[in-house]
Amino acid sequence: MNISKKLLAILLILTLALSLAACGEDEQKTVTLGEGDWDSNAFQDQVVKIILENGYDVNVDIIAADTAVMVTSLKTDKLDICLELWSDNIVTYDEDIKNGEYIELGVNYDDNAQGLYVPRYLVEGEGALAPDLKSIKDLPKYWELFEHPEDPSRGIIYGGTEGWSATEHLHKKMEAYNLSDNFDFKTIDSTATLSATLSGAYLKGEPWVGYNWEPTWVLGLYDMVLLEDSEFSEEDFANGIGAFSTVDVTINSTQVFVDENPELAKFFKSYSTSSAIINEALAYMQENEVEADETAIWFIKEKQDIWTAWVDEDIAKKILDSIEDKI
Repeated sequence: MNISKKLLAILLILTLALSLAACGEDEQKTVTLGEGDWDSNAFQDQVVKIILENGYDVNVDIIAADTAVMVTSLKTDKLDICLELWSDNIVTYDEDIKNGEYIELGVNYDDNAQGLYVPRYLVEGEGALAPDLKSIKDLPKYWELFEHPEDPSRGIIYGGTEGWSATEHLHKKMEAYNLSDNFDFKTIDSTATLSATLSGAYLKGEPWVGYNWEPTWVLGLYDMVLLEDSEFSEEDFANGIGAFSTVDVTINSTQVFVDENPELAKFFKSYSTSSAIINEALAYMQENEVEADETAIWFIKEKQDIWTAWVDEDIAKKILDSIEDKI
């Protein structure tokens, strides 16, 4: 091989090496988000996907998993972020955090009420049929308003499915508050059916009382009132007495992710929502028959006062500029 060919070979090798190095430098980081099989988690993951990919130039992979799998994946560093970990439902949560199995970056929301609801038009405003219906203990005075469709001599209270802990509590509450004297407690085979009973009554302006929880699309779409109950006590609750407690829905990550990504960790520590915010988003999704990704685009456009508080001004501008053609 003559000198010119040797030089050419060396140049080709150097060019290839520089090219590979450049590719390595340009390779985007990938963040993995865990996603449970409920709409609020899907919506929030899509919001974060837009923010991270357009504002921080990272890829986002969304991994579908139930809560147990998400917790295990955090412990083994196979998942970077969980946006909606219902911490009170994880028996080992406090111990896991104490032992550094994974870390809590913050509380996403903690105003997730649940219990027995009635339409606001029933208890407030001109023409309200039950203006003095404030608490669950007031229901016996108004049982005739909630006529059982199959037995006019009884009222009806709608519940969730059998097997839910909330349903078990409400069965006990029917007895503890003597509601079973006048009401039948009708459990429903699915969330969709429960929502259909509420929707059917609401659109006709009829009385309805039943179990629900926040955040859900149905409580975002319809103006409902949670009936009052006595303050939560673990001992009383076991006997069907008192209000449901709220749950801290937390944002969790791993120490490795936080140490390697301080800027992203700062964003997740700033991230917070509320049941009202999620209710509205889920109602938009339902009413417009769109998926979580389209709802997230709507949120980025319409709720700038909320999400821009989570990021620096220059990041917010990048996000808005990059999705301008989508909104």
